[in-house]
This record gives sequence, C-alpha cells and structure tokens, in this order.
Amino acid sequence: MEATRRGVPGAAPVPVTSEAAARALAAFHAQSHGKDVAPVETLFHAPGLGDPALRAARGSGAPLTPAARDALAALRRADAAGPAAAGPWPAGARLAAACAEAVRVRRVSPADRYPVHRSYPSPRGLFGADLFLLPAEGGRWCLRMDPRTCALHPWGGSPVPGDLDAALGGARIAVAVDHRRYPPGYGRLRPSLALLEGGHLAAALGLALLRAGLAPRTAFAPEGVPVPEGFAPCAVLTASPAADGADGADGAAPAPVPGAAGAVEIGPGALARTAAAASRPAAGTALRDWLDARTSGVSTANLVTSAYVSPEDGDAVTSALAEALAAAVPAVPADTLRLDRIVLAGDRVDDRVASRLLPGGAAGPGRPVPRTGDTGASSSLGFTLSADFGPWARAFGGRAQTALHPLLGWIAQWGCLAAAGGGLCARPMRNYSEPEWAAVLGLEPDETPAYQLWVRAERGAYLDLPVDGVQP
Repeated sequence: MEATRRGVPGAAPVPVTSEAAARALAAFHAQSHGKDVAPVETLFHAPGLGDPALRAARGSGAPLTPAARDALAALRRADAAGPAAAGPWPAGARLAAACAEAVRVRRVSPADRYPVHRSYPSPRGLFGADLFLLPAEGGRWCLRMDPRTCALHPWGGSPVPGDLDAALGGARIAVAVDHRRYPPGYGRLRPSLALLEGGHLAAALGLALLRAGLAPRTAFAPEGVPVPEGFAPCAVLTASPAADGADGADGAAPAPVPGAAGAVEIGPGALARTAAAASRPAAGTALRDWLDARTSGVSTANLVTSAYVSPEDGDAVTSALAEALAAAVPAVPADTLRLDRIVLAGDRVDDRVASRLLPGGAAGPGRPVPRTGDTGASSSLGFTLSADFGPWARAFGGRAQTALHPLLGWIAQWGCLAAAGGGLCARPMRNYSEPEWAAVLGLEPDETPAYQLWVRAERGAYLDLPVDGVQP
C-alpha cells in the first residue's frame, strides 16, 4: 500500500477572522512546514548560556529554609503513586520543595552525547526552561530556582523576602523559556521546542506540588507575568493546601488567582487523575527514584538497535497519555487535538499499524501505516499528537503557540513518566516531515502531526553519576 502524499498546506488553510489570527497561523506554519533545521555540530554555541544576569544571580541565592528542606526530604520519600507527603510544614515550604525536586539536575552521563538529565526531557539536554517564583500579584520580587544548587536566586536586583516560607505560601510559579539556549541550527523550530520543554517541566512541577500536599492549577499562555527580559512565560502554576486526604481532588480546587489566568487551564482534579494513571506502574517506588528513572534512553538508539516493546509492554504509557488528553480536551477548542499510537504489525519491522486513541483510553480501529522514506519509526512503539492549528489561531491569536505547544509537552511528559515507572524510556521527537506523517496516519486535511513520543526498552547507563544539590 502506498501513501498518498499531500502537499504542504498553505499558511492559512482555513478562514481566519482577524489579523492576529492570520499571524498566529502563519507562525504555526513557519515552525512546522516551514522549519529550516540544519545539522548541529557542537553543543557549545549559545551566548544565552553565558548570560551575565544569570551568572550574577547564581552568586546571591537564598538556600531552602529548614522547613523546606524537611518537606523536600519527605517529598522524596513519598510513594510515587501517593498519598501526599504528610507533615507540619507551611505551604510556602512545600512549594519550594516541590520546585526544587521538579527542576533539579538529577544525574550526569559523561559518556553520552547529551550528558545532563532532569525529570523531564530537553533538546540535547540544554534545558531552555526555568522556574521563577513571584508574589501572588505584582512583581515586588522575582526568585529563580537554581537547578544545580536548589537555591532561590533573586533576579535583576530583586530582594529576597525576609520570611521566605510565608512569602512563598501564595506565590505564583512561572515556567519561562529562552529558546536561544538551543543551537541556531534548529532555526524556526527553536521557539516551539522551548515551549514544548516548558510543558514537560510544568507537568513535572504539577506532580511534585501534588505529592507535596498542594492542589495545583496550571495555566498555559498566561498574560501579565513579570519574568526577566529574554524569557517567555509559557505557564503559571498556583497552589493552595489540599484538603485532608483529597490529594488534589476536585473538591479541593482553589479558585483562579489574579495574575495567573491563562488561555488554557488544567485544574487540580484533572491533574490528580492524570498523575494517578501515570504513576500506577511506579506504585511502591519513592517519588525521588521515579523521577530519577525518567530518561530518553541512549541518544544513538533507533528501531534497528532497540529491543521490541509490545503494545502490552506500553499499556501504562498509553493509559497515561490518554488520561492527559482527557484532562486537556475540556479546556481547548473542540476537536483540535488527536492522539495516535503506532505499533508493529505482527512483530514485523516493515509493517506498522496506527490506531487513534480517544480521551480516556478507548482505541479506534487499526490502520496500516505505509513505510516511506520520511516516516521511519524510531522504535517499535510510538505516539503522535496532532493539532488543527486554525481554531487555535482564531481562539488565541498571538498567544496560540504559547497555549498549544506547552500543552502538548505537558501531555507527553505523563507518557515519559509512565515509561520510567515501567522500566522503559521515552524519547520525544519534533523534527520530521509533517506532510508525510499526516498522509500515512490518515489525518484530516487541516490536522498536523505536532509532537511524537517513541518508547524503547534500552535505558542506557553510560556511567551515570547521580547529582543532588541539596542533602536534606
């Protein structure tokens, strides 16, 4: 069976209603069908990594308070599948502990091409996303959580609040990205890669806040968030203490916080249900160990070098992604997100079958996936998230990419974590031929394959060295 190749859709394949929507749709087109990725020959390229403001901030950080360190120790010991860590710590200490555990460097693989690892993936392990803690309203202070030391660094002359635990009790946590940290060879793909990474970090942070005994609300594409110059805020999380035993259930959902509203919002209940699905294979494992286990695997692995992963082996990943999709669907334009699973047919490398996964886990009928030169499978089990860009452009205008791409990363992160719980690895992929994949997956004319996740068995050791910036 041959795939019918589609031409690249135009920059405005659907009617638009405003100039802002037209620009947003053109931007989607540029970072997808118009991307200009070139070979990258070195990791050491980015002037942003030597930002003087970043270097200055590193030298003046406030360490975690004793209460936050105690909360962090309990958070790390908490069961990956819940319940939340129990203790007398104030909300601000819990929040700081969750930020530290979500964003910190976890290990270094000196023999791998991409040596630095955290609880979420990043292109080439360069990490273009940061966490900034801000007051509930305004911008009297701005503190960056250092991924290496877990200290809170004031930014741009900002003061450090005198009573840190009290100040952080109602803080906003901004996930902000700087795509300049990625190689220039990634071209127009860099902004969307940074936003995708920001979504992965937002999901890891939401999980940590939940297990710290808070009820987090995640808002994508927030407005009016005072992050440092050069960074783009892609998500804001706010959290209040969960009701006793609720662990983020709907009944404990906090009201939206002024200054933290977004184009797309995920409430505490939806996050808790998604975390429950993703953490199922990790039940009985400490949260710290589960997050340590998250990996994209050996950077040079492919379908030929990877062991077979059956659909049954990946059931937990499928369930986590379907639950994350179910959490997202009520908050986005109708019928604009799609999830497909790609597996080998009869264990044969040359035959593949795709089926559409519906929110909640039901699967549609299998469809043969023709093999073309531009749609090679990276492993025996993969997933593709697709989007209809037009309604996003019309609904959110200039905020459309900042709403969609972090949400796609948020969904994919739960698949990454579910894979880790089952002893597997999951590698996201963004640089591929969208028209070719759209054709072989049988997508509708206005649907574009926007993000992929490939699951493998080989995790790779590479002389891993654990890293811990805080020893509670």
